[in-house]
This record gives sequence, C-alpha cells and structure tokens, in this order.
Amino acid sequence: MNHIYTGLDIGNGEIKVVVVNANNNNYHVLASTSVKSNGLKKNTIYDEKKLKTSLLKALKITEEKLGMKIKEVILTLPATRASMTIESGLVSIKSDKVSGNDIDAVMKDTIENAYDNTRCLVSCLPISFTVDEEASVINPLGEEGDKLFLKAVVATSPKEEVYPFINLVRSVGINITDIIYNTQADYYTISTKELDRKLGAIINIGADITSIGIFNKGIMIKNSYIPVGSSSVDKDISFIYKLDIKDARNLKETFALTSARYADSNDTIKITNKENKMLTINQMQISEVIESRIKEILKLAKNEINRLTKREISYIIVVGGVSELAGFNYVVEETLGNVSSCFNMSIIGARHNKYTSSFGACKYFDKECNLKEKNISMFDVNEIENFISPKKRNGNNDSMTNKFFGHFFDN
Repeated sequence: MNHIYTGLDIGNGEIKVVVVNANNNNYHVLASTSVKSNGLKKNTIYDEKKLKTSLLKALKITEEKLGMKIKEVILTLPATRASMTIESGLVSIKSDKVSGNDIDAVMKDTIENAYDNTRCLVSCLPISFTVDEEASVINPLGEEGDKLFLKAVVATSPKEEVYPFINLVRSVGINITDIIYNTQADYYTISTKELDRKLGAIINIGADITSIGIFNKGIMIKNSYIPVGSSSVDKDISFIYKLDIKDARNLKETFALTSARYADSNDTIKITNKENKMLTINQMQISEVIESRIKEILKLAKNEINRLTKREISYIIVVGGVSELAGFNYVVEETLGNVSSCFNMSIIGARHNKYTSSFGACKYFDKECNLKEKNISMFDVNEIENFISPKKRNGNNDSMTNKFFGHFFDN
C-alpha cells in the first residue's frame, strides 16, 4: 500500500521539503524543494515573521509541484542540547502474539518517567525487544509469549529549543505528525545493513552549525556540534576578494574546487567587487581558501568525535549541501582518514546532499509505522488515488504529471 509522507527540515541556510511515496520499504521522491531561510541563525529563531515567510514559500512551491495540499509533516530538529539515555519498559502481551499495539504500549511504558517536565520527547529508538525470556530480537511482531520487554534509547531536548520550531510550523496551519533530530534523520538516509552492525559517526555541515552524531548499530547514542559551517567559506571568499556574499557563494558553487590540488592555475574568472574594481580570480587560489576552511571544520568535527567516544570508529560519513562541491571527497579522506567518505545523495527527485535530513525523516517515520502496524498517510486518500492512478487522470492530472516528471529532470 502506498503511503505518502512529507519531511520538513528548517535549516539555518535553507528550508528543505521532501515528499516521499513509501511502499514496502521502497521510497520514491514525489517532490523536493529548498528555499533560502531568513530569520534563523545558529538554530535560534531571531525573526519569526521572516522565517514564516520562507516556510510558506517552500510549502507553496512543493504543493504546486505535487498538485496536492500539504497538511502534515515530520519535522526535523537540531540536537543542540539533546540528551540520550538508555531506558527499559515491560508490558503484558494482550493476545498470544506480539502486535503493533503491544509495541506501542511498551514504548509508552519505556518513556514514562524518563525525563522531567522541562524537556520534550523527541524519539524512542528500540535497541532490542525480548519476549518472555527468549533471545532478544529487533522486531518482535508475531512472536508468541506473555511479556514484552524493551530496551531503548530515549532522546529529549529542552522545551525552549523544540517549541519555537513546533509553534512556527503550526502557525502556518501544518500539523506535526512526528519529530526527529536532523542527524538521526541523516542516518536513515545513508543506512545499510552493514552500517547497522557498526559504530560510526555522521558529520552534517550546515550553514553555520556543524552537527556530529555517534551511532551504534544505527542508533544515535551521543551528539555534539560546532558553531561553524559552510557560510564561513562564503565569508572568507567575500573578505579576501571584497565581494558580495551572493557573488562569493556563486563562485564557490560554480567555479572553485574544494581541493586546490585538482584546481587549474590557468583557469581564471573576472568579476567586479564591492569597490567596483574588476578582479581576475584564479581557480587554484580561491580553491586554497575553500580547502583551508573546510579542513578546519572537519578537524574540529574529528576532535568532537574523539571527545564523544574512545572506541574505534568504523565509519565517518559527511553530509550537508556543501559536500556537493567538486573535490570535497578528497579533502574529507585526507583530513579524516580512510574510514571516512562523503555521502552521495543519488535518489531521483532529490539528487543533492542537502536533502538527507528531510528524506531520512520520511524513512524513519515509515519504519516506525511498520513496527507499530500503523496505517498512516499524510494526504487525503482521494488525492493520492488521483495522483497515482492512470485511470483517474483527467486534464488537471496530466498537468500535474507534467510537473512531476519535470521536477525529476530538475533534480
């Protein structure tokens, strides 16, 4: 059965919206949108009106691509002051076999009294289930027994960090079906069966915050952040060449490389700076500026990983929009070692690393629904039928389909 979910990532640099069709653990992007976010800096809303305008714009563009109204979202949140604790719960199995209702009940028992009223629950991620005294399992659905035991990681954040984002989304008439940390959502995008057995780290380089998460068998157990991100690269270029920030960002994305080693010293570009002087910028020189700052960010992130865990790390994966820059992976491997890599978001409809959090939020929610045997879709059944059924397509649906496939070619 088709279920359609919307993931919303309100980032410091951009707001990202991804709509995903989930069917039997297969995920297809129906629409993706990113717009510049105004009114948010270092995970703090300083101008709610401006940020609300940015959010409305992102939602409107996505709805136009879909031809459907967005009413609900899974919201990703920054894990600035997140707390992860291992908790346990125990319930009686209502019938002879474990059902989704039993799993829902034991998760509620697990989070009960796990945090005080100053904090907000963000997630309860199962480590293992045990039916009676049998061996622990990842998914106990259908297991026979009397008692169901759960061991899980419960993640919470201070209410003053979570509620501003929740209130913002609700203020534009959107319901929040679930919430998850950005870095947790990133993992659901990059996860594989192999990674699910290992201890590793994810680094998400945002606009002005870089988030670091330590994952053990697919569950974030520790996290941290550093107050620097890709906007620092733009500021470096702007300062050195006395350019407008927009021009600096454009040069970063379209002309320069992340690794100066692979830049062409003979490749130049002319541009007028803020002093109205015509400059000739060399690709190798501007790439050296970018490489220096990216290495600094990665080294700081590596220090945080070493501080968070003394255990041997099996992988370090870097995500975030800036990781799309040419040559980025070479700098990652040189700075972080051979266990590191740069993720490549190759999913049709969202081919850009800036979408890892919003896409991952949809995967997380779908897996949670499957575990609890919940049948949830965030769009009206008739709208979905009109969207996916060729027999019901009329002129409007043909127009909508054109937008849909046009979006794929854009991403």
